[in-house]
Amino acid sequence: MLARRELFSIQIRERLVRKGFTKNSVDDAIYRLRLEGAIDDRRAAAAYARYAAEIKSRGRRRTLRELGEFGVNTNDAQEAINEAYAGVSETVLLSRVLCRRLTGPIETQVQFRRLYGALLRQGFEGSAIVAALKSKTALTPQLDGE
Repeated sequence: MLARRELFSIQIRERLVRKGFTKNSVDDAIYRLRLEGAIDDRRAAAAYARYAAEIKSRGRRRTLRELGEFGVNTNDAQEAINEAYAGVSETVLLSRVLCRRLTGPIETQVQFRRLYGALLRQGFEGSAIVAALKSKTALTPQLDGE
């Protein structure tokens, strides 16, 4: 399991339980793997944060939430995110995601709202999303009131 990529201890636990191992044997195996250094949630968090930033083009918020779901404590998750996003501009990430989703200018308020929601779920800041979307819109300036 660990040969392909870094896994979180919670992922290994779930996989071993699914394969039918008892709770005690799973606990023992995870304990031994941690002692040997084969499992390290901090190292896995760093790898995941790099993947989320560089490959998936996700924002910090979503990455932080996902690391929390993997059982990584907040301090370790924040440290991994700060390291992964240090050389990455979230504005560039946001533009990259927006370019993938758009084929032309934003022409309706419905399209604007849908894109806003999608980008918000990707973990980007609301104000940055609005600024990016306004730069790609063909709508009248009515959007300021919404």
